[in-house]
Amino acid sequence: MKIIYAGTPEISISCLDQIAKSDHEISLVLTMPDKPFGRGKKIQEGPIKKFAKGKNLSIFQPANLKDKETQNFINQLAPDLVVVFAYGMLLPEEVLSIPTFGCLNIHTSLLPAYRGAAPIQRSIINGEKETGISFMKMSKELDTGPIYESLKIRIDEIETSETLSLKMFKVASSKILEVIDNIENNNYILIEQEGSDATYAKKLSKEEALINWDEKAEIVKNKINGFCPNPCAFTFKENERLTLFKAKFSNRPASTPGQVIECTKSKLIISAADYAVEILELSREGKKRMSYKNFRNGSQDFFNNAVVLS
Repeated sequence: MKIIYAGTPEISISCLDQIAKSDHEISLVLTMPDKPFGRGKKIQEGPIKKFAKGKNLSIFQPANLKDKETQNFINQLAPDLVVVFAYGMLLPEEVLSIPTFGCLNIHTSLLPAYRGAAPIQRSIINGEKETGISFMKMSKELDTGPIYESLKIRIDEIETSETLSLKMFKVASSKILEVIDNIENNNYILIEQEGSDATYAKKLSKEEALINWDEKAEIVKNKINGFCPNPCAFTFKENERLTLFKAKFSNRPASTPGQVIECTKSKLIISAADYAVEILELSREGKKRMSYKNFRNGSQDFFNNAVVLS
């Protein structure tokens, strides 16, 4: 089949790679325009663009897909299928109707749960024990189309959005060619989503990444892990911002919320409202992410049992 692939972040590379290695033809890679990044605001290419350039694939970065010239350009390519994985832009009806077999979206949840921008992060933040990958035929409303196939994925106790994303793209890339072949051979019976069961995973905000130690330990732990690696949970020791990347629940009894209960060579345990949270990875302001043990080696006197975080 002639395939247009639409994706932007690193999570979508592995599926593009599998298709590129197959007998299918990738006629175009759609990806978001280059954006400024970091303190210097230097314009950088996205992961999919870098990968596609290395494979000598044709790349197109429209500012939007509602432009008639853009739609005519895609139409002239006469694609059989458009595959979308974390592209970052909605496809209008005019584009959805172009490919012979429609548009296939790879969504990182068990639809209709967690429609929207941040299904991986929200599933961890909300304490889910299971999520999955949904291969969906796209319709004009966001993440509402019928399902070709869904695959379940377990969320481990100290799963972060970073590690769950790794699971996601491994599962998706191992299945993508089978899904495409079955679509081409009409071997699927599409399953309509039940709208009454739908939930929405809104985009993360930096403001909600501030840890509230007055919340229960399980909630605090889930927020830390769910916000990793971006935008990252944070807290303050006096006026210094600390970034928290990974944590696990501790059954140590609570004291004052935010108070450091234990800061030995191997453990940093902080009280929440009911129990405590053990911090596994963190960084000081302007410093690199590291395990608590390495952090302790370089900042032995930073924490003590009198410290209360806010």
